[in-house]
Amino acid sequence: MTVAESPVPQSRAAELLDRHGIRYEVVNGEIIISPSPSQLHQEIQLDILLQARHNGYPATMDASVVFPGTDDELRPDVAVYEEGTELPRTGMRPGHTILLAVEVVSPASRIMDEFGKKERYAALGVPSYMVIRQSGDLWTLHSSPEEGKYMQLTEGPMGDFAHVPSLPWAVRTRSLDRYM
Repeated sequence: MTVAESPVPQSRAAELLDRHGIRYEVVNGEIIISPSPSQLHQEIQLDILLQARHNGYPATMDASVVFPGTDDELRPDVAVYEEGTELPRTGMRPGHTILLAVEVVSPASRIMDEFGKKERYAALGVPSYMVIRQSGDLWTLHSSPEEGKYMQLTEGPMGDFAHVPSLPWAVRTRSLDRYM
């Protein structure tokens, strides 16, 4: 077995992951590899994506976004963008126009989604960050970023509407039995 004498540069590692179709993100300089999402995870993502598009807002699901001046390559489960944002069919999407980033928490991603990404999105100035737990109990909305931290926290049970300050409509959450 051959052991590399020096670590593989991040750009080379990302290139290899891309070539093999492996899902990853770069958060605070760390490459995070994620398994494929479950059916429930995808149903929740699709529901929120369709709500955004129905209301006339561009949105993506599990697409890479880049923020000017950073090395981060984040992949929110759903990103809702400012009206009129042009989204390329491939490649990086503009993170600086995100109004709402949504993460659907999987058991494997809980710590990163609920803490690491929340801090990163706040530091990048994303106006609202929503976490939906697949356990079916609560959604959490973080909003009003100031000095790298979200200043407002709102929680509600699945099945309620989430009033997102950066959007002109309330995001409908469904009880999990409605997805399957």
